[in-house]
Amino acid sequence: MNSSNSGEPCMIGICPVLNFKLYPDGGTQHLEFNFHKFTSREDLLAALDVLRHVSGITRIGGAFEFTLEAMKDRSNGLRGNDVPKILYLLSDGRTHDFPKDWEMANVVRKTIPNIDIWAYGTGNYVAMTALVNYTQDATRIITNANLNKLESLFDPYHGVEICEKIPSCVKGSDKPVDLVLVIDASESLYQLFKEQIQFATDRIINNIHIHPDAVRMALITYSGQTFTHFKFNSRGFSNNSAVIAHLNTLRSIKGTTNTHMALTAADTLLKSTNPNDGMREGVPKMIIVLTDGHSATTPKDIAAKLRQEGVTMLAVSVTPRPYVDEAELLHIAGHQSRVFIPSNTQNFEGELMKHVGFGCQGVDLGPDAKPRVRGATDVTCDAHSVTFTVRTQRAMHGLMYAHHYHDDHQCTLVSDGKSREVSITFREGRCGLTKTPSVRGDGYNFNITVILQFHPLIITRADQGLDVNCFYRQPLSPLEITRTSKNAADTQCSYRLHRYSPTQCVALDAKVGETMFHKWHCDSPPNFKYLVHDCYAKSDKVTVQILDSEGCEIDHHFIETPNYSLFDHPNEDSYVFQEMSVFKFPGEGNVLFQCRISLCDTESGTSPCMNQVMRY
Repeated sequence: MNSSNSGEPCMIGICPVLNFKLYPDGGTQHLEFNFHKFTSREDLLAALDVLRHVSGITRIGGAFEFTLEAMKDRSNGLRGNDVPKILYLLSDGRTHDFPKDWEMANVVRKTIPNIDIWAYGTGNYVAMTALVNYTQDATRIITNANLNKLESLFDPYHGVEICEKIPSCVKGSDKPVDLVLVIDASESLYQLFKEQIQFATDRIINNIHIHPDAVRMALITYSGQTFTHFKFNSRGFSNNSAVIAHLNTLRSIKGTTNTHMALTAADTLLKSTNPNDGMREGVPKMIIVLTDGHSATTPKDIAAKLRQEGVTMLAVSVTPRPYVDEAELLHIAGHQSRVFIPSNTQNFEGELMKHVGFGCQGVDLGPDAKPRVRGATDVTCDAHSVTFTVRTQRAMHGLMYAHHYHDDHQCTLVSDGKSREVSITFREGRCGLTKTPSVRGDGYNFNITVILQFHPLIITRADQGLDVNCFYRQPLSPLEITRTSKNAADTQCSYRLHRYSPTQCVALDAKVGETMFHKWHCDSPPNFKYLVHDCYAKSDKVTVQILDSEGCEIDHHFIETPNYSLFDHPNEDSYVFQEMSVFKFPGEGNVLFQCRISLCDTESGTSPCMNQVMRY
């Protein structure tokens, strides 16, 4: 989570929080509402909507003076000095009380700690000199000419939310897919039809989550004719149990095998624009065909057409060699890695899980989700410390501490359940807090991992690890930049597992099949990149290498080659990441991941390290 050197700001001016209006009789001001009045965006927008333009003499100095008095009145709800404040002026800068305008702007700045004055220059003729006098920073002025920069000014002050508890979610919504299951029910499979149904139940249905927001499934059986049992949106077939129950009612059908006809029916269904059919736009499509081959009409052309349209095709047979037509299965799937017969069906789940998931899309909570609590956070920092504050809906009874420092009382806060707001400060040089000068030399970046433990004695699945970042703006002198410039030898790297995406919650535990993201990050100098290699997954008794010495995947069932794409955007905070499906070793408990990271000097010409990074 990211912040500037402060938390969410108070906003003062002709904007939604403390609002004044200029009246025509000599520039009279009026307080429309204060900080206590509204608590939601909708209410604020509704209040602004009733404001109307009035004519009269503009006195910006008087407006600043009135605003200052309103801010000094504590009953209006202005928060303490640690909370940043923004006085936002909407004006063309023309006033009838010069020089009182810029004099009062300076008085406001001297009287109210931690306040900034911003301006929106309205109209086509803006007195920029006057607005610069107020703001003392031209970058804080927005006009019609640079309107596209308005939103980015507020980026440091965006509110941040964390999960107080892991939210209820739709498993598999991280990888939704529209799946057509096509089952050959012809006489040639009469003896093995039950085995096909068993495979569909145990190896397909039990490895997916059928739900309107995850896997939507349609079922087609065929012999000489096709029969569509249900479509993606058919009522009564929107969960695993209902589909399994229906599969167990199926019987083989007399007739000649015609896989071509069945795939044509699947193609028609996937192209349907009828909302009642339930096909989703923009969601990946997959067809799994269970057959022994031997179709009267080859499915080669229709299968190629489907693959060309982006449909993933898997072909499965429970019929052993030499009775299975492997060539036809290859025509259906298009690639040997997606053809499965009894001799290699152990690889089926590995291929299937590339296309479906058991994670959640984001952290979106429904109105009745259990547990439903989410808490807001503030991150503030000064030149030598970071303060992290959590406000929860219920009082918190547990611990908040820096990762790996739970035994250090200076890095741990014990919450006794009496308050909904808990706050802890981490100081430079302690608790694993890192402080690095920014590339531009305009301040420092702080980073620390904070653990929220919602039981005072044990770690539970509800606990959260949070990657906390804060930027403290402080111009550095050339001497300071030289003294604090990052050396390669001083580089610190972190390796974390995240839930939902590489930028969201740090995971403390996981379930088998859940989607997680490995994230490697180094605060290396700007002329260095880094290569992740020699990674191992370890349990008490088992150690398996999952990335080789060049950083390449060894077995995609563990993890694929890491993603280095963010290195292509040098102005952004870059890191290396890769998605994985959580696994464990049989009979073992926790799995520990361990990797080596090599720094690559981009200015030293070609090197094996840089060659590998650029390769990915």
